[in-house]
Amino acid sequence: MTEPVPRTGVRKAVGVDAARPSIARVCNRMLGGKDNYPPDVEVVLELEKSAPGQCAAAWASREFQQRVLRYLAGTVGVRQFLDLGAGLPVPEARRVDTHQIVGLSQVIPAADRPTVVYIDNDPVCVAHGRALLATDDRTHYLPGDLTDPNLLHEPGVRTYLDPEEPIAVLLCGVLHHLEDDQDPAGIVRGWAQVLPPGSFLVLTHLHDPGPGDDLHPYALSCRLRYLETLGSGWFRTRAQIAGLFDGLRLVTPGLVEPGEWWPGGPPLRGRSVAERLLLAGVGRTPGARWWDGR
Repeated sequence: MTEPVPRTGVRKAVGVDAARPSIARVCNRMLGGKDNYPPDVEVVLELEKSAPGQCAAAWASREFQQRVLRYLAGTVGVRQFLDLGAGLPVPEARRVDTHQIVGLSQVIPAADRPTVVYIDNDPVCVAHGRALLATDDRTHYLPGDLTDPNLLHEPGVRTYLDPEEPIAVLLCGVLHHLEDDQDPAGIVRGWAQVLPPGSFLVLTHLHDPGPGDDLHPYALSCRLRYLETLGSGWFRTRAQIAGLFDGLRLVTPGLVEPGEWWPGGPPLRGRSVAERLLLAGVGRTPGARWWDGR
């Protein structure tokens, strides 16, 4: 199956324009949020036609992120988190945003709660984030461009993060919105180079297993819907996604579907098509101060 791939270019953040779908609002819709509009709902419906199980995939990605956060904050002892392309908060009752997960870890004393800095280039996300997420002196939401690793050294970020201590950088659900010309692998490599020893990079990415696989037609169709409606959404091969971790050491179990990364038990149901079109992994920068024993 082949479909034409529209040449869309890179779209700027939609902001307050409710007549156009927004990546952040589409994700918010998939996670059960209310900060979305009819164009965003329509995108979710179109994606669902192409690859069923979009909301389940969004939650699988978020649940992977939660498990990683508990592991890094609790087991490893990371005390600084930088969430890039953070988007819109999900319903408060779910308590699944980064600062909530690391702050609720039972093994962390209240006085030693990690610092979390959220970053997004969409002014609406920043405004919502500051109102709903930046609730104390350990949680902050700032405007910024995730494609520029020098962001780590900007005064606003340096105010809250110590560049001499390990930092966990989250790039979840964002790199597949960068086209090849933007060199996503180079961007990840740039972040790895500016981070202190013992830091981590966490990412999820849309996956196309390639011709001959039963999922390939779904990936092609879903990619087309993404590009037509949002202007971005590139499905990459396992080799391309693995290449994002070049120079990093993959934490066990490596590059897997989100639900396979240290699940809490056996699966209670089969994974949807959309869930199977995602890969996730955690990479560690060289010179770490710890050993995970795996």
